[in-house]
Amino acid sequence: MKSSPAYNWLIAIPALIFNTSEIYPAKPATIRGSIVHSSTGKSIENAYVYIISGEEESLSGKDGNFTISTWQQLPVTLVIEHPLYKQKKISAEDAAKKQLIKLEPK
Repeated sequence: MKSSPAYNWLIAIPALIFNTSEIYPAKPATIRGSIVHSSTGKSIENAYVYIISGEEESLSGKDGNFTISTWQQLPVTLVIEHPLYKQKKISAEDAAKKQLIKLEPK
């Protein structure tokens, strides 16, 4: 029995669906951390945190804490910016480990 060429594409759909799990994890990784002054240890509010090559971003709260979620595979590079401090880049390799980021004043 011959199959119609118009329906051959139906065979490819399950392969595409199942192979996306290799590209994207089952759920997003949630990276948590605190941003503090490098010498005083005081929390830094409103630090802008984002992931390079992505659209994921966050701001630190009054307590310096931030949370950012990503579908990208770890490790990812986080960039931390604040007008009063030097920019810092770190590599987040383990979402279960809370990041402690120390910023130096400009």
